[in-house]
Amino acid sequence: MTAYNYYLEAIKKASLGLILISASAAVLAFVWAERSKPDYEVHYSYLVSLSERETSSSFRYDGYYALSATDLFTTTLASWVKTPEVIAAAYRQANLTAPSEEPRALFRAVQANKTGPQLVEIVVRHKDKEKALRLTEGLQEVMKENVEKYHKEGIPALIFKVIPTESWVGVGRVAAAVISVSVFLLVLFGGVNVVLLRASLSAEAKQSED
Repeated sequence: MTAYNYYLEAIKKASLGLILISASAAVLAFVWAERSKPDYEVHYSYLVSLSERETSSSFRYDGYYALSATDLFTTTLASWVKTPEVIAAAYRQANLTAPSEEPRALFRAVQANKTGPQLVEIVVRHKDKEKALRLTEGLQEVMKENVEKYHKEGIPALIFKVIPTESWVGVGRVAAAVISVSVFLLVLFGGVNVVLLRASLSAEAKQSED
């Protein structure tokens, strides 16, 4: 028997058990996903515009330079709003307990994407709808204070206006079917690797005995 046939035979013998274990894991994952509490998502956006600019006889922030400066500030705002210290401050502002001291846990609560030269889309997540709205209000208040501080303590060449749009609340549910299929394939491939490893060790043991 060739090595290929040997390993193929080992997989065939274990195939029924592998499929049953993978299917069981997939069913459990599906049930867990269906029963898991959905996240409430508060969506709103920041609109950025250049409200004041410094002028001089040698240089003016007009046209291309004004648009470029606004675009750069919008990029800064998109990164700024999802930093751990800002999100933690938003929790404190809303009188809520942060989910964890780990940055990853905070990152999951706030998502920010720059989708245009003057537009940043924000998504705030929480298991409780009322707390999601409070966290959103806290985040908006913290960012308002941060932008005001930036203009007050920075170089007063440009002043930007940052306007939050009206909020909308949606529900983000877990994709149970996708998770179930992913778990099935993961367990199946993992099981196949275990079978191949055991077959390989068994073959080496037989060779040693011979």
